[in-house]
Amino acid sequence: MQNVTTLTGRLTAPQLRLLHRSVNPERIGKDDKGFSHMEAWDIKRHLIRVFGFGGYDTENRELALVRELEIPAGSKSRWTVVYRAQVRLIVKDVHGREIGHWDGEAIGDAQNQPSLGDAHDLALKSAASQALKRAATNLGDQFGLSLYNDGSLAAVVGYSAAHPPADWQKAPEDAVQAA
Repeated sequence: MQNVTTLTGRLTAPQLRLLHRSVNPERIGKDDKGFSHMEAWDIKRHLIRVFGFGGYDTENRELALVRELEIPAGSKSRWTVVYRAQVRLIVKDVHGREIGHWDGEAIGDAQNQPSLGDAHDLALKSAASQALKRAATNLGDQFGLSLYNDGSLAAVVGYSAAHPPADWQKAPEDAVQAA
């Protein structure tokens, strides 16, 4: 199987084919407010699928406690904790060279938790996961960009003049598995 690279030598034809597809509807869920979203584990899975093992890095640029609130509840307390996170997503080519990096910011909370430690853990992970997902949308529809268009699953990118279809449409079909 030939792994043809683009003229820029940074992305392979199979990578570009994956990136130019509409998102698979089975990867989309609804949050508790009814908004379309993708799970952080799915974003990570797809980053590995497109860029390979070790083909991306994440860097926590900021993880800051915004608020910790103790709520007395009889002899025990309940806890609400809020964190702010900024995560940098760094994507590499098949040779390990950085292609680009993008930052995402988010707030995450854990409300009414019986354990202070669990409240911090949940809020911190929630903020970091949301920030990663926001950074990943810079990679297009496969990472949830189209969902910002009123939850649409239809591709909003479709093509890129920097990567003309002739560079990636002729990639061997077996080199790109269904996502």
